[in-house]
Amino acid sequence: MHRAQWLILVAVLSSTLGGSDEHSLPAKFHEGRIETPEALTATYVEEDVVLEWTISAAANVLYYIVTVVEGTSGTERQYTAPGDQQTFTVEFAWTDSFYTFHLEAVDVTDFVGESSNVDTVFIPTSSDD
Repeated sequence: MHRAQWLILVAVLSSTLGGSDEHSLPAKFHEGRIETPEALTATYVEEDVVLEWTISAAANVLYYIVTVVEGTSGTERQYTAPGDQQTFTVEFAWTDSFYTFHLEAVDVTDFVGESSNVDTVFIPTSSDD
């Protein structure tokens, strides 16, 4: 009985460790699934921040997840932008701080693609004249 257990263990180890050249690692599951938004720019315009980006396969995008992070507190807010656009205006009660922005594209299966580049905007305290 002890010898049978030993033979099974050797067989399992040789098939696991020895392996054959027929096995290879799978491709990354997200490759080719949905494009990554590129060239994201954030511009402070008339008390709002206007985001613009490019994406080569916009037809595959159902919507975008827009993430805004406030620089001093790290507070994060998320918005959704329509998938048929490559611009979005973030309307928010800004404070005197740096804000970083990035976005991800989402397809019809709710698969979230890789994050775009990050852009940062400094928003000064508005002065009342």
